[in-house]
Amino acid sequence: MTDDKYLHMEKQYQDSLNSQKRYYESEIELLKSKFEYEKEKIKMEAEDKFFAKLKETEQFFNVKNVQDMENQKQYFLSQLESQRNWYEQEIIRRCKETENWHVNHLKEELQNLKNGYEQMLKAADEKYKNMEENLCTHIQEQQKYYENELKLINKIKRIKKKLLPKKNKTQNEPVLISNRDYRITSPKVSIIVPVYNVGKYLRQSLNSLISQTLKDIEIICVNDGSTDDCYDILEEYKAKDSRIKVIHKENKGTGAARNDGLRLASGECIGFLDPDDWVKPNMFERLYNLIKEKNLDIAMCMPDGFDEKNQISAPFPYFVDANFDNIPHDRIFNWRDLSPFKYPMCVWNKLYTKELFDKNNIEFAQGLDFEDHKVIFGALLTAERMVFIREKLYVYRFNREGSVLTDNNKRLIDHIEIFNIVEELMKKTNTDKILRSDFLTYKIHNLLYYYGMIKDEYKQDYYSQMVKSLKETNLYGEEYNMLCEKYPELKNIEL
Repeated sequence: MTDDKYLHMEKQYQDSLNSQKRYYESEIELLKSKFEYEKEKIKMEAEDKFFAKLKETEQFFNVKNVQDMENQKQYFLSQLESQRNWYEQEIIRRCKETENWHVNHLKEELQNLKNGYEQMLKAADEKYKNMEENLCTHIQEQQKYYENELKLINKIKRIKKKLLPKKNKTQNEPVLISNRDYRITSPKVSIIVPVYNVGKYLRQSLNSLISQTLKDIEIICVNDGSTDDCYDILEEYKAKDSRIKVIHKENKGTGAARNDGLRLASGECIGFLDPDDWVKPNMFERLYNLIKEKNLDIAMCMPDGFDEKNQISAPFPYFVDANFDNIPHDRIFNWRDLSPFKYPMCVWNKLYTKELFDKNNIEFAQGLDFEDHKVIFGALLTAERMVFIREKLYVYRFNREGSVLTDNNKRLIDHIEIFNIVEELMKKTNTDKILRSDFLTYKIHNLLYYYGMIKDEYKQDYYSQMVKSLKETNLYGEEYNMLCEKYPELKNIEL
């Protein structure tokens, strides 16, 4: 790894630490304001107590013994001053103590973060040292496999030539269709790939599919009106491998493209691949075997990450390993055991049975970005048997130009409508009351997160749509207070 890339990574970590520091500083300011409020409250209570006592004293002495009354008054004034001094000192002490704790905690977090990324960089360096050797080995194995296939074909030709009668000269010789003419009629897995202007990455994506160790697959590529060289690349690979099916259509969006693929799919199971990502050679065989062995509806794996901008293997922040820690490994579970809102959402790290889609009429939202949420939650809320394995079999490419999460443009507003769709799915599956609290936390977190990301020229439009969606959610008093404790910035939204 070059020094420039390391310095870039270090800058990212420093930005993250500065963000944490700002958070702790805001917490300290909040504490200070609370202490000031308590200080004034105690002061007022003490003064009220003093004047009440003074009144009693005046009545007792009946204004006859002025000296005693004056002494009593001075005594209470001294008590009040002493109490004020104590609380002022206590507030200063607590502020300092709290500030010290946050500063020390920030230093500890800084060190932990630095150590973690140093380990990650070390692991990445070691991985790249072995990558070339592993790739060469894989290529040699593939070459050996096809050489053996060719030898077998030639052997069959020789036997046929000896045993079968000679043909007339007018007869045509048989023609080999393709070196990968698998002629699969009932595939085990259908893999759907929506394609739009990703010619730069498409070959790597398709190569990872045709090299799968599970051969009984069909690869359905839906060209959604691409204007680059995607058309030619798809036709080239279609001619190379008979398992590849291609649909060329006018641009209707990723949701419509994936739905077209679903209608064409004939496999026992359904998988998805984004055309700028790629998969490990054994991904679909591993997940398919899990489904068959354990009679599952869904089998899912860990995602790996690749930073396109810096050209390094690195975890995407949303898909870091820690975010998957609460999912049981290699154990059957469903939404009753673990809320689907408590771990990262993605459609492509899973293999689904086609029966699950057909039985529950699961399909993608059309005309919107974030369209996969309708399938993700439609599947997770209806599946009875799921298994998760901690093997990184899918590689997610991030920080690439043209991505909705990179551009931060108006398309981010679409996910507000997606939340409404998810709410309807919860009502349809009778999970809305059970999972309401988890859903609200998930919704508020993402609404505020994307509001902070979207470009300034779209913020007002986003804000209006966000307020409308929150009003329609009908938050109860306790729910609102709970969410405000987790997300204080929610108080600034006019509901």
